Amino acid sequence: MTGRIGMAAWHRRFRAARGGAMAAEFALVMPLLLVFSFGIIEFGRAMWMRSTMQSVVEAAARCYALDRAELTTRLCDTAENVQGFAATAANNSGVASLTADNFTASSPACGRQVEASYDFQALVPAIPLSVTLTAKACRPATPVT
Repeated sequence: MTGRIGMAAWHRRFRAARGGAMAAEFALVMPLLLVFSFGIIEFGRAMWMRSTMQSVVEAAARCYALDRAELTTRLCDTAENVQGFAATAANNSGVASLTADNFTASSPACGRQVEASYDFQALVPAIPLSVTLTAKACRPATPVT
């Protein structure tokens, strides 16, 4: 009979023990916290990339609109040169993933326009963030005098 009483006492102590509950709860909650944290980081990285793209296209549109014949170095006299200028400006801003192929320079009715497009992918595979970032700027062309 003593064995049966000892087993009941062990069972009561086992049910009262809470030492592993915190580890189990942590194991359930931690993946959600990681996905949430990395999601915030990736969203911030996407907004930083978008802001940098907008700054670069504004600078490229200004360069394209102000290109003058008297300048010895013609940085922005053709659409191809403007695209190269924009890619260099993006690289100098810390966004090495933008190349000249991501930029388009044109001359619509508004003047000199530069557009950028980039397919943003999250670095963390668990975050399903895939979005196309775009930026556009147009400046009136300054007449060459």
